[in-house]
Amino acid sequence: MADRSLARRYARAFIEIAEETNQSEKLGTELNSALSMFRSHDDMLLEALSNPVYTKTERSGVLEAVLPKLAVSATVKNTLRLMLRNNRVALLPMVMEEFQSYADQRANRARVIVETAEPLTPQLEAEVRAALEGITGKTVLIETRVKPELIGGVVARIGGKVYDASVQSRLANLKKTLLSSEISDS
Repeated sequence: MADRSLARRYARAFIEIAEETNQSEKLGTELNSALSMFRSHDDMLLEALSNPVYTKTERSGVLEAVLPKLAVSATVKNTLRLMLRNNRVALLPMVMEEFQSYADQRANRARVIVETAEPLTPQLEAEVRAALEGITGKTVLIETRVKPELIGGVVARIGGKVYDASVQSRLANLKKTLLSSEISDS
């Protein structure tokens, strides 16, 4: 819980700086690319930068060796340096999540995971997006996932809400109803 609170503070400060310079999208993309690099190879770099077994000087040396390979602004580099200096690099994934959440709130966006039995056609994706935008009142960014076990229909996850219109769930509900009903001899 304390880690999430710290991550929110870093994310809030980062988005305020990003908005002051009118570069929220650019800086968010840069921070995400840094996180992706740190997470490559089974999180080895992220773990090395977070591991107290290494001295702060050693971890700083690793970060400084990596920074030129990242095509990121001075703002992102300084944020990473600050997080390293404060022993908070391990929070970077949470900071990125919180930043994304703040950026989405400010841009009136909702991120939605849409699961279907088969890949959505562009036309059907547009229809699903329009329906979800009507429900949320926000611009919807869709991440699609194919799950054949759904049989058909759609499952949409918006934050903590799940809208399940899949054949799988309808069959499960029908089974539950049939099993819980009393059988009468009419």
